[in-house]
Amino acid sequence: MRLSPLFVLLFFALAAYGQQQERVAIINTVDDRDSIGFSDLTFLTNKLRETAVNILPKSRYGVMTTESIVAFLGSHEALVRECKASSCLAELGRKVSADYVAQAHIGRFGNQLSINFDLYKVASGNLINSFAGYSKDIFGLLAIIEEKAPVLFKQMLDEPKPIPKLVVEKPELVKLEPEPMKPVPEKPKVEEPNVEKPFKTSFWIALSLDIVGAAIIFAGYSEDRKMMEARNKYDMRGQSSSYYIDAWEDAKSSSSSRNTLYTIGGIFLASGIGVHIWF
Repeated sequence: MRLSPLFVLLFFALAAYGQQQERVAIINTVDDRDSIGFSDLTFLTNKLRETAVNILPKSRYGVMTTESIVAFLGSHEALVRECKASSCLAELGRKVSADYVAQAHIGRFGNQLSINFDLYKVASGNLINSFAGYSKDIFGLLAIIEEKAPVLFKQMLDEPKPIPKLVVEKPELVKLEPEPMKPVPEKPKVEEPNVEKPFKTSFWIALSLDIVGAAIIFAGYSEDRKMMEARNKYDMRGQSSSYYIDAWEDAKSSSSSRNTLYTIGGIFLASGIGVHIWF
């Protein structure tokens, strides 16, 4: 089935117009003391990302993969270098265009393994929350993540917003002597400029739907003309059988495209009319 380029562009435009997700970047786990292997670090990072995906609603949050983070930094080597050298995790989050950024660090506490996980709001650079723990082996660290990571990510859903305090200074009372009353001059009449009220947003949405629907229907009309031309070729006599077959296939294809475009265009027109009536 052949679709109009206008319809394809409209589809991607509507998809991009949808609700934008907030990006959550969980940077690769770093081992400060080289206590565990690379594969164990990768497993812990994947476990943190899996927990974030399961807790955070997908309609609002999108958890970035390692590949998407590497795409912003240029290479996997740059990611490893940034993970170890970055002194500010929020700054690293800005480099990968994230709204939230988090990272776990593995170290030593006495003769045991330790883990420390921090979650930052990139725009403000503020620490939302963190958790820490220690264990004698990697399985204990995994248990700490399974226990504390869900609680931490849930706090992103109801992150408290500071309420600005309104401070009103009490004015000093000044005693004024009454002045003699003066005649009040008449105010000159000023003609108010005739300013047209701007159209509502709903009007432009409805108008856009009408225009798109009309364009799609016009594309369907073009397909209908193509179908009629192909049918005329098919009805001609004195031609080869292959010529008939090609003409018949073109007619069928144009008919299918015409019906599809008429249906989609009608939906857009009806939607535009509905917005006009409703708002």
